[in-house]
Amino acid sequence: MAWNVQASQEQIAFLMEAGLIYRDARRFQEAEQVFTGVRSLAPKSEVPEVALGTLRFAEGNLEGAIRHYQTALQLNPRSAFAHAHLGEAYLFRKEPEQAREHLKKAGEIDPRGEFGELARSLMAYLEAGLQP
Repeated sequence: MAWNVQASQEQIAFLMEAGLIYRDARRFQEAEQVFTGVRSLAPKSEVPEVALGTLRFAEGNLEGAIRHYQTALQLNPRSAFAHAHLGEAYLFRKEPEQAREHLKKAGEIDPRGEFGELARSLMAYLEAGLQP
């Protein structure tokens, strides 16, 4: 028997918030369960995939984070959310050219939004020659 569950955008947003709270509380297993569940509910959205990337990043697993961000970009190549976080991961992996490419793209896609702002902040850090 196959289940067919439909969740509203409000319910998905609530679940994402719960996952972020778990992640920030360093309850990584619970956060992964929530984000994986949301990915099942919204398989065409890059948002839960980016969230899984931020979870891997918080765990210190840059390779895992990058894989999730790249998967998110396959779902939505114009995701400033995914580009900004991928640029951050490359910055922490000390790959400035890849970081610059994705941070620039995020800023172009989201010039006035929060992900464009994140990208500009990280780009300033990179251009100042600072290393994480």
